[in-house]
Amino acid sequence: MPPTVEELQDQLRAGDMTYLNKLRYLAKGIRGSDSFWRGKTEELEAWIDFHISRGHGPPTHFSTLSCAENWWPDLRRLMIELEREAGNLNQVELLSKNDFSAMCKSVKRFTVYVNEFFMKRSKVFLDTVVKNALGIEHYWARVEFAPGRGQIHLHLLGIGRDKSYLYEFYRAKTEEEKAKVMEKYATSVLDMTADVDVSENHVSDKSPDSVNPLMHRFSECIDSGEDARMLCQECMVHSCNNYCLGDNVKCEPRECRFEYGKESEYGKCDTAGKPLCTTSVIVADRKRVEHFQLRRTKSRKAVQHSRTLLQSWRGNVDIQLLIYRSHPDKPDVSEIENVCKYVVAYASKKNHTSKKEKEAVQNIVQR
Repeated sequence: MPPTVEELQDQLRAGDMTYLNKLRYLAKGIRGSDSFWRGKTEELEAWIDFHISRGHGPPTHFSTLSCAENWWPDLRRLMIELEREAGNLNQVELLSKNDFSAMCKSVKRFTVYVNEFFMKRSKVFLDTVVKNALGIEHYWARVEFAPGRGQIHLHLLGIGRDKSYLYEFYRAKTEEEKAKVMEKYATSVLDMTADVDVSENHVSDKSPDSVNPLMHRFSECIDSGEDARMLCQECMVHSCNNYCLGDNVKCEPRECRFEYGKESEYGKCDTAGKPLCTTSVIVADRKRVEHFQLRRTKSRKAVQHSRTLLQSWRGNVDIQLLIYRSHPDKPDVSEIENVCKYVVAYASKKNHTSKKEKEAVQNIVQR
């Protein structure tokens, strides 16, 4: 039987942490707790260690798939069926006429179906486009719900089948040569680009007769190049807000954590974007994590992306190449650990350390 609060306080004063450790262990099953997120991080690290030990190498790709629930035509068709079964015939008529407001209302009403649709779409996408077209052999994925990214989105950590570019990168002598190796792989295999002519002040057309590419399947597009540009315009142009800028008590101008610049005054969110560059480069962010950036000569706000992923997914889809300086057959453990920490910051929620969590529980019990 659990001790009383007084008995537990006496145990802690005597340095007996037995019951406290049991509480922390059981907390792993409580979603959202520090122990829960720490357990998920340990699962990810175990997955990475397993593939390295099997000779598959460390993770090479990090991607995020977001849900365009207000736009996808197949999801609209599902909403029409659900609204008809519910007897909401007026809503059915509006949805049939491509009414955007009606679609927004329906996806909020049937969120469970939206999430199930997203998961099925993601599974097919990962097993076809991601594995076959992009050559990502192994992957680990985690679903997350957050405002600003649709009802649901998925973080993906992948291990590529083709390791030849890793050997070429290791053998390259200069930074310029290494950047060219990355550029060749990114453009020829992943079809990546950051050089897209888009308007930074674009407003999406939500009218019933809109030509917005998010409302149409890839099989329906006539001009593949224009389709890719319009998709980038709709969902791959970065606009700074409080999410990426954060906050500060001094109300000083904030800097985008995704490196899109600094606002002129606190609260204006008027960042200039990434600097234009005529060549591909490897740069380090404020946390000393290295990133590969393709040439950018047209837009400072366009997000670097894969056209293959974007046109097949039809929604926001980020992709990054993870950089390692060590030999592919003899990976540096500390280097992998640093990259993994960066990925975990996105794919698993931040949590207190085990020591801090224990101190917090002690403070509560001893009040």
